[in-house]
Amino acid sequence: MKLKWFFSLLNILAVGLILVSLLALLMVVLTPPGQVPQVMGFSLLRVLSGSMEPEIPEQSMLLIRATEPEALAVGDIISFFSPDPSLNGALNTHRIAAIVQAEGDLEFVTKGDANFLEDPQRVSASRVVGKVIFVCPWLGKVIHLVSNPLIFGGAILLPLLLMLIGNLVAAMKSAAKLAKEEEEAAIRQALENLRSTAAPGPDREEKGGNP
Repeated sequence: MKLKWFFSLLNILAVGLILVSLLALLMVVLTPPGQVPQVMGFSLLRVLSGSMEPEIPEQSMLLIRATEPEALAVGDIISFFSPDPSLNGALNTHRIAAIVQAEGDLEFVTKGDANFLEDPQRVSASRVVGKVIFVCPWLGKVIHLVSNPLIFGGAILLPLLLMLIGNLVAAMKSAAKLAKEEEEAAIRQALENLRSTAAPGPDREEKGGNP
C-alpha cells in the first residue's frame, strides 16, 4: 500500500513538473524579443548580483507585477531594462531613489541598496518591467542548482524514468492479471456448459425393474 501511494505521489509530481516546464517553454516562445515573459501581468526573475543585498540576496527569485509608472513611488524596488551602455540593456533590479519629470515623461533615479552611488543613467518609464512584490531567496538557488545538467539529470530525469518504468511494469502486471482472470472465467464457463449438458434433464425418467 505504501509503495502504491509513493508511485501515485511521484506521478502527481512528475505531471506537475511537466506542466510547469511546458508553461515556461510557452512563455519563452510566445514572448516577443526584448520583453519579459509574463502571465496575467506577473513575471519571475532570478537575481544574479548582490547589488540589493541584504534585502534581496544574490540568486533570489523575484515575483514582479506590471505596474503603471504613475503608481510607482520612491522606495519601491523595480525591475527594468538598464539604460547603462556597459550593461547592454540587461535586466536590472534596484530601488527608486527619486522620480523626476522630463519632457512630459517620468524618469526614475535608481540605486542598489549595496551600492554607494546612484545609477548613472535615469530609467525611463518605458524601460520599467514592473514592481517587485515578493522575494524568495531559496527558490532561486534551487533553480540554479536544477539548471546544472548533472543535477537536472539526477534529480528530475531519473525520477521520471523510474516513474515510467514503474508504470510500465504495473501495466504489464495488470494486463497479465486481466488475461488470467479472463482465461479462468472462460474455463469456468466451459465447465458449467459441460455439467449442464451431462446432467439428466427434468423430463428424463429412468425405467427399471423386470420386463
